[in-house]
Amino acid sequence: MSTLRCTQKLIKALGKSAEKLFSANPDNNDTSILRSWNAHLVIFSRLRFVLFVNEKTLQTVFIHLKPKENLLPRFQQALFKELLRLKIPVDKATEEALKFQNFTLEENTDKSMASYMNQMAFEYKFLLAAHIEERKTFEIGHAQELVNRTPRIKREHVFPDDYVRELLGVARIQRSFRTRDIETPEKTAQ
Repeated sequence: MSTLRCTQKLIKALGKSAEKLFSANPDNNDTSILRSWNAHLVIFSRLRFVLFVNEKTLQTVFIHLKPKENLLPRFQQALFKELLRLKIPVDKATEEALKFQNFTLEENTDKSMASYMNQMAFEYKFLLAAHIEERKTFEIGHAQELVNRTPRIKREHVFPDDYVRELLGVARIQRSFRTRDIETPEKTAQ
């Protein structure tokens, strides 16, 4: 069984729901590849979200807090969708996501992980605000993809997306630089 290390803010926001969500009987037999996750409450534009950060890879999953009662099944679904986005085969993605049906709850005491979660929360807020300004709406999935493709310095594996693919035995996707997305002086002169 995996462990979910939550910040005090998130534990407080979950309130009595926390007792119903998490297993009281820890099972030390965690067979998942991604292992433990950390969770942090993020408030943006009066909406409350939960930022899940994988301890091993720094891969993130970002979902609405409400309804609290089905937070963990929604995390499981969001993780499955994220694994599919990473081109993980459906059977492997299903197998890994199903391993996160139950969590034990712990309070996050790792200061470096708390620092990473604060940085990632800032990145999400920035991307969502930019999206609102540009499109008058925001897309959580788009922000999640951008955050997970952002390099993380001082880490052995710089890109969370690539590290998850590596752990799940999937070949790394070659990123290409597309010149058609760039404004060149010739294009603007026409």
